[in-house]
Amino acid sequence: MDLSSLANSIVGTIKGQFASFMTKFAKIQAIGMQFTQFIRQKIQTIFSLLTQNPRSKKDYFKIMGTYFSKKFIFMTVFIVGILGYVVVVYAYPWADGKIWTSKINLTSEKYTTFSGKARVIDNMGVTVYNGKMENGTPNGYGKQYDSDGNLIYEGDFSKGKYEGPGKLYNTDGVMIYSGAFANNKYEGEGQQYNDNGKIVYVGNFSVGQRSGKGIEYDPKTGLRKYYGEFLNDVREGTGVEYDLDGTSILYEGKFAGGLYSGEGRLYKNGNVIYSGKFAEGLYSGAGSLYDENTGALMYAGEFKSGLYDGEGKLYDTLTSEVVYSGNFTSGKRQGEGTAYDKLGSEYFTGKFRSDSIDYIMYLGKKVEDVTEGFGEESYRTEIDNKLILTYLTLDASVVFKIDEAEGEYVCEKFILGTREDFMGLGANSTSVERRSVMGDPFSSINYNCPNYYNTVFENLAININDITKVPSDKYILDGYFIRFYFNEGRTELKCIEICSM
Repeated sequence: MDLSSLANSIVGTIKGQFASFMTKFAKIQAIGMQFTQFIRQKIQTIFSLLTQNPRSKKDYFKIMGTYFSKKFIFMTVFIVGILGYVVVVYAYPWADGKIWTSKINLTSEKYTTFSGKARVIDNMGVTVYNGKMENGTPNGYGKQYDSDGNLIYEGDFSKGKYEGPGKLYNTDGVMIYSGAFANNKYEGEGQQYNDNGKIVYVGNFSVGQRSGKGIEYDPKTGLRKYYGEFLNDVREGTGVEYDLDGTSILYEGKFAGGLYSGEGRLYKNGNVIYSGKFAEGLYSGAGSLYDENTGALMYAGEFKSGLYDGEGKLYDTLTSEVVYSGNFTSGKRQGEGTAYDKLGSEYFTGKFRSDSIDYIMYLGKKVEDVTEGFGEESYRTEIDNKLILTYLTLDASVVFKIDEAEGEYVCEKFILGTREDFMGLGANSTSVERRSVMGDPFSSINYNCPNYYNTVFENLAININDITKVPSDKYILDGYFIRFYFNEGRTELKCIEICSM
């Protein structure tokens, strides 16, 4: 077969196939036109039924013995269809969260963008939030729950955080805070409760802590403990601290770090017992101390760490007379000072040591040096080569011996009664108290006192019957010694001897 015949054959085959395709397409087109005409006729029929009034029995449907207008049936179906479409496509999404509360899983995609009222559940089906949302976060009023379904917060939210008025609960369902919030923290006015629901604080907050003015309560009694200023959850600024009855004032003044600091007044049983400056809860700086029972002034002057320290004056609480004026260290008379009797008469000006007259500095001194400091003696006696000067105001006797090199009297010792304490030790001090001040004694013996002690004991009205065997403790110190004398049972300190070595 030549090329011309082959080409004619191919062209003939293609034409035959094309003619067959066109025949089939014509049939499909005819069917389509018939279907379209059928649909048009049906629509016209329905439209005719909808627009014209029923005229014969064929315009009705008989359902369970009752005739219904085809026009009414078709119209109803049409309207319901349209409404159903609108509800499904438009109304339901709009109403979800607005008309009713939407139920949303915490991990669903819907949660991340939802706005409206929602009940959010976790994967276990437990409600973790119920309230308003905006763009996937709590916003507006709502309630938050923990993984066990316990209410932990109810109130206003803003962008997922507590903001505005609200209430916070512990895991037992007890309200522990009611008031204003900002950024998930207490902010502004509020009320704080303990885990048992008892009120502990009413007042202002800042960044979750008590700051500003407020009232602190005792949760056991419900009575106020403190009214005043706070900063960072502690008392700071001006305030008043109350006793257990919630009315009686314990302290009023300045606070810092929760402690008395600055000017203030301390009370007991309704009486002022201290007025002045404080530091870290202790008397510090200038102040006045009063007797807690009578309110009488006891001390006025400088304090440090709660003790007399610096310049000050001690007063007799019965006569209100000054009994000491001078220097103090760590609560004791120390350094230069003047001592007075209860009527205000001066009886010694000089140095003090460990709350007592510094008798030690006079050991080895001449008679005129002693009398210059102590003044005129009450009694002067010379016996057994000793000169004894007795000062009844001091409850002390000074014993002089003859200095062989100088040929004159020099101070050998002091013997003190126990009318006043010496170094904080008095007639009824215990062995434990003496040991805490003096340490362990060098010796404890029945001491045989020299005969001239009879004169000393008589002048000072010291009741020791037998001076040949007086129970004693001796303490050796730097360049001198101190001996304590007791009664026979060692239950009472009778006198103290301070003697040069």
